[in-house]
Amino acid sequence: MRQKFVSNKAAPLQYPLRKLNSEAGKVVPGWGTAPLMGIMLVALLLFILTILQLYNGTVIVEGIDV
Repeated sequence: MRQKFVSNKAAPLQYPLRKLNSEAGKVVPGWGTAPLMGIMLVALLLFILTILQLYNGTVIVEGIDV
């Protein structure tokens, strides 16, 4: 079955981005970037909890009205 539309244009952004995706699908032995992702998730959780406590009034900071 032939495609009805084939674009002749190529996105110029695809060539620099292709380098980043060169190892897609390969499995790296070990933990890889999982610890970094865990640290970032914990940092995001602490940030959200701090914002929630400030909004709720559980933590009162002088000079900031909510």
